[in-house]
Amino acid sequence: MRKKTKIFTRIGISLLTIAVLAGCSTSKNTFPNRAYHNVTCRYNVYWNGNQAMKDAERELAKLSKDNYTATLPIYNYPDKTELGPCLPHLDRTIEKSSKAIHKHSMMIKGKEYVKTIDDAYFLMAKSYFYKQDYVQAQRVLNYIVHNYPKSNILNEAQILLARTQMRQGYYSSADELLETLRYQNDKKKKSIGVLFNAAKAEYHLTAPDGDVQEAIDYIGNALSNKPKREFRTRLQLILGELYENLGQQAEAQKNFREVIKKSNNYEMTFCAQMHMAANYDGTEANRNAITKQLNKMLEDKKNEDYRDQIYYAYSEIARIDEDDDLRMEYLAKSVTASTNNNYQKTFSSLTLADLYFDHNEYREAQHYYDTAMLSIPKNYPNYESLQNKSNVLKDLVDKLDEIDLQDSLLRIANLPEGQRRAWVQKMIADYTEAERKAAAEEAERMLAMQNAASYTNINTTSSNGKWYFYNQSLVTAGQQDFYRRFGNRKLEDNWFISNKTQISFDDMALMNDPSLAKDTVEYDEDGNPIAKRETDPKKEAYYLQDLPLTAGAKDTANAIIAKDLYETGFMYQDLLSDTKRACASFESLLQRYPKSEYALPSVFMLYTLYRNTGDPKAETYKNMLLTQYPETDYAKLIQDPDYYSKLEAREKVLENQYAQVYEDFTQKRWRNVITAADAAIPNCTDETLQSQYAYLRAVAAGQIYNEDTLIVGMTRLVANYKDQPVAELARYYLSNFTKAQIQNSLGITDTTSTKQAALQEILQSETQTESVFSFKPDDQHYVILLVKTAELPLQTVKQNLNNFNKAFFSLKKLVVSSFFIDNQRQMVTVSKFGNSSEALDYYNILTKNETFVTDIDNKVIEVFAISANNYTTFYNKRDERVNYPAFFKENYLNNK
Repeated sequence: MRKKTKIFTRIGISLLTIAVLAGCSTSKNTFPNRAYHNVTCRYNVYWNGNQAMKDAERELAKLSKDNYTATLPIYNYPDKTELGPCLPHLDRTIEKSSKAIHKHSMMIKGKEYVKTIDDAYFLMAKSYFYKQDYVQAQRVLNYIVHNYPKSNILNEAQILLARTQMRQGYYSSADELLETLRYQNDKKKKSIGVLFNAAKAEYHLTAPDGDVQEAIDYIGNALSNKPKREFRTRLQLILGELYENLGQQAEAQKNFREVIKKSNNYEMTFCAQMHMAANYDGTEANRNAITKQLNKMLEDKKNEDYRDQIYYAYSEIARIDEDDDLRMEYLAKSVTASTNNNYQKTFSSLTLADLYFDHNEYREAQHYYDTAMLSIPKNYPNYESLQNKSNVLKDLVDKLDEIDLQDSLLRIANLPEGQRRAWVQKMIADYTEAERKAAAEEAERMLAMQNAASYTNINTTSSNGKWYFYNQSLVTAGQQDFYRRFGNRKLEDNWFISNKTQISFDDMALMNDPSLAKDTVEYDEDGNPIAKRETDPKKEAYYLQDLPLTAGAKDTANAIIAKDLYETGFMYQDLLSDTKRACASFESLLQRYPKSEYALPSVFMLYTLYRNTGDPKAETYKNMLLTQYPETDYAKLIQDPDYYSKLEAREKVLENQYAQVYEDFTQKRWRNVITAADAAIPNCTDETLQSQYAYLRAVAAGQIYNEDTLIVGMTRLVANYKDQPVAELARYYLSNFTKAQIQNSLGITDTTSTKQAALQEILQSETQTESVFSFKPDDQHYVILLVKTAELPLQTVKQNLNNFNKAFFSLKKLVVSSFFIDNQRQMVTVSKFGNSSEALDYYNILTKNETFVTDIDNKVIEVFAISANNYTTFYNKRDERVNYPAFFKENYLNNK
């Protein structure tokens, strides 16, 4: 051994000496040069890069959380925003690969003389692929394919190139490349066979024209090439799921048994067991056998974190038995039992929500959609669609709750005084009793804890020094007490808060230090302080303060109910396609509020809905429209189905006439303008066109008569058409006169009159200024941090940023700078990024990094991506800075 070491040492010294003497040139094809660069590249730079790649792949494996509620994909691709822990290793791999290529490549006359250079390129391509920078990965892989046609990694590079194309949606190109590879790949290398067949299977499972049976065949081919154990069991699980989806239960069971037998991944084994258990054919014997197995799994403590999946399996048995009530019960248990599997919690919640939705039980559906949205991963299929559905139901349920609330308040307000007081006293008594019971339970709990502590102390001194948490009986008792009081809470920050979407960090601060609460005073429209609301549930005022006890308050409550009934009718019909409930909502409105402003459109909606469904009730509402509202557009539309077409034709004529009137206006034929406008205005149903005629008439009249006529005309324009563009033109005309002139023209002499207030409103411009910021995603971008320097030293922030950039974005050579933007804050700028996408990648990883997340959450640091042109605007226009957060959220975070 010592002799061999001496030999290698001599060879190394000799090579080093030769290389030094030769100058280590990469352009001279000599033996010393080739020897030096081959050895140095392989055993120094490339080796370091390869080690970094192994570290990255280990981190990726930790991030790759599979969704076992759906058929597994061939490869797991984590969400790009979660790749932070891998990026330092991947960037180091790219850095070392680039260094190997730059310093050691000997490409002379089209031939590479350093054997590991193609491996360095491939290592770089894999790094970009894992970073999900598919454009760069494809660029490097194409270079390998075209410049290293005899490389030993050519087939592997081509397969990765096909996968890169698939990830970008270029399925036809990927399939064409894979089909070419079918006849070129090295049949002797089983590893290439695994990669090729896995890529083909991935294509058939993801491409729009993919074929499941083809995918099954390719997975079988991949398994025949004997992949590594972890990948083999994954492929067998996928194969079992695909067979199960096709109804080929025998083949499915065969593959699931192989997974259970050979997998060292407990989650995968458990998933296979669940599939085996769920293979229910509807027979009683089969149900009993499966139920027995599920009960056994449920009792196994090792499966505590998997009980949500077990309950879901029970729900599947109920589904096959067509027992919806039992199915919904087990799904609810699945949601409650969930601890750390967001995919299962989301899937069970959504399945239960859909069941309630199909039964038109919208309140319950909204509850479980809301639960799902709290736990749903952002890469869950149809995420945006589910979010929209949840929002629709939330809006509906909010309105239904508002109707119930106002009805309850009106009912109590309408009680005789004595009954109302009796109700209040009962509410106080109920609250006091509940408070007493809670105090008794707390005292009982504290006593149990004291007893447990005493028992622990005795046990500690007499039983081998065991600590409290080593005593299983005490731990079990503590767990049971916790579950009784709090339920099955996930182990996370703020576990004691049931709805984390409804708490702010200001709330968190108040929880820690109630003295921080501000004594805010609210004021009414006249500037008078509003009396504080009673917050003590043991006082009568707490229950009386919201009751509509005056006639005006009751009118307001009834107006709210009428409006909500009208809007829920449209929500049922337009958003949920529930005609029955839509009709019920409109009919309730008509019955309760026949003189409401919503009565007429509700009658027309009922006529339309019943007519569309062939219900005879349509005639009732048709007659109501014709007899009670004969002069309305609704009645005229029933009498003449072409009514709106005729109106449009008439409007078209008026529009054509407007062109002639405008010609008269430009030629100062003022009397012609007035005559034509007087004829057109009464016949205009389009308010915009009507306002334009009125504007021309007002200017013409002012030209013929005097300033008073012009002022009166413009004032009427603003009053009658305040939402139309001409109103701003009218205000511009009025701005040329003093307020006294306008008052004299309008005959306003009392400076305190309501006319004076109306005039002030007319003179005030309502034009909304467009945002000074513009969204240009392809422009150069920066990331800015607004730092409250009184709470966090700027030098700390900059040091942390430099460390962060070095760890996660070392290849970008980012620059950090700062300057004051006001007395409290400095703006730290990280530059530069090629476009909004690059800046957002940086933003997403920065805002999730543990070094910054606390200060960001506490508003000590605010972070934004910003384009170069908006950066200048943000700096120069101080008053506009407050508008940038909303602009950023709208255009960057909402992907609009």
